[in-house]
Amino acid sequence: MTDEHESISQAAVEAVANLLAAGRHYGIGITFEPDEEGWSIGYMQGMGGGHLASAYDLETAAKGAERPLDELAQRLTDRD
Repeated sequence: MTDEHESISQAAVEAVANLLAAGRHYGIGITFEPDEEGWSIGYMQGMGGGHLASAYDLETAAKGAERPLDELAQRLTDRD
């Protein structure tokens, strides 16, 4: 798990930035939660939300959340 003494890699920063940009584009909030097992990434949309990905490190979790976020956005677009 990342703590205050561990640096975050540039690749992790870029993966997080990509998620945030996609979330903004789709109108979906992205949540990042560190826990004892690593990082969990989720989403908030309207009054609901859910899980996108979890992994030991932030970069892996953020990259793992890209496809589920894209699929969620597609479902929301198809619904409207």
